[in-house]
Amino acid sequence: MTLQGAMNELARGKRAFDINCARCHGIGGNGDTGPSLARAVLPRARTDSALRTVIASGIPGTEMPRSFWLSDLDVKRIIAYVRSLSDVGDKPASGNADRGRELFTPAGCGTCHIVDGVGGVVGPELTDVGARRSVVSLRRSLLDPAAEFPRQGGRQLFAVVRAETRAGTAVTGVRVNEDTYSIQLRDAAGRFYSLRKRDLRSLQRQSTTTLMPSASGKLRDDEVDDLVAYLASLRTAR
Repeated sequence: MTLQGAMNELARGKRAFDINCARCHGIGGNGDTGPSLARAVLPRARTDSALRTVIASGIPGTEMPRSFWLSDLDVKRIIAYVRSLSDVGDKPASGNADRGRELFTPAGCGTCHIVDGVGGVVGPELTDVGARRSVVSLRRSLLDPAAEFPRQGGRQLFAVVRAETRAGTAVTGVRVNEDTYSIQLRDAAGRFYSLRKRDLRSLQRQSTTTLMPSASGKLRDDEVDDLVAYLASLRTAR
């Protein structure tokens, strides 16, 4: 293939990436709700074969979906484009991770989130959040929690639901599980409720609401920087 031909193929790979992948991984692969791909080594896709599998089949238990609609040629082009990003590098966190670790519990984060087996269960576990989320995404989640929600298989996780029983009792919490006949919720205090739908007067799904409070106005800018740096450092269970 000529140099011009290779450049054209890379441009097609970028276009396919922007259409199919940038929503989560950011324009240029620098990370957004998904991790940055602009790094020399991708932990889950060290080889092109492994990257092909991740793109085609997704990663079970994560927000990375299957991409069954992509042709083999599209996948090949996306792989080539992602590999071309290896010299771009990750955007570093500007704060101090040690200070952020000390701030995590006083700021109330541990009330809802688990890190290495310690903490609450109202929100998602954060033990490896630095490997799943970019610095940009972590900051946005702290300052504007309702701007994005974790998803799996197209389904919104930690969705907020308000249920009111026929007796007049109202419960607001994140949906833990739901089937045709019942729904299970956990409120901000960690209390668990299992409700039969036939006993409810109303069931409202609040798709743009989150129980997580914003750090804006509660933490100084440097404290937000430190907390982001700490979260970005969380990559594997210890």
